[in-house]
Amino acid sequence: MKVFSGVGLARKHTRIAENHKQIESRNTAHRSFGYDITKSIRFVMSKTLPLRGRILEIGTGKGRFTAALARVLKNLDTVELNREEVESAFLYLAWHKLDSRVRFHVGDASRLPWPDGHFDAVVSMNVVHHLRSPVKVVAEMIRVVRPGGRVVLADFDRAGFRIMASMHRMEGRVHPEGRVSLRDVRRRFAGQVRETFAIRGYMQEIVVLKK
Repeated sequence: MKVFSGVGLARKHTRIAENHKQIESRNTAHRSFGYDITKSIRFVMSKTLPLRGRILEIGTGKGRFTAALARVLKNLDTVELNREEVESAFLYLAWHKLDSRVRFHVGDASRLPWPDGHFDAVVSMNVVHHLRSPVKVVAEMIRVVRPGGRVVLADFDRAGFRIMASMHRMEGRVHPEGRVSLRDVRRRFAGQVRETFAIRGYMQEIVVLKK
């Protein structure tokens, strides 16, 4: 796993502006199909906070959820497999002047480099359905959380997946729904944590695993 520093990238103001414009255009497209990512993030954050100590995010993506976390956290690491996504996320956070508050890592979340119990919480939003090895990744998330800490997993609910499918279909693409649902995750790992519970709202399903 490599640390992404973004050295020199934040100085390229044209790239920062272009990247932000592209992300906002995508957000507008989502809203036209009935999904408001800002409201969705606000809902997930309301069910995730408070977060204290060392926090790890799995699946940086374009950085939308990362930015929301960075606004309220002082110690945030984020992991993403796709380097291009990490660059986009870095630029997005640079636009919001939050890039210095996050440590970006490029690597496979099924093999995290941190020791057992290193983080106080691990969080992820709209990522599980993209994972090639979701069970391995969640097992790693649980491993690196300290006893008493928690793993918070958010993904689309059925309505959210339908909207994503419609949008991608209009673009000639197929939106993945994943082989493992959050319900499957909750059942599989119930015996490895002290407590699990699920929450639904604004086209999101959230599963919390308390270690």
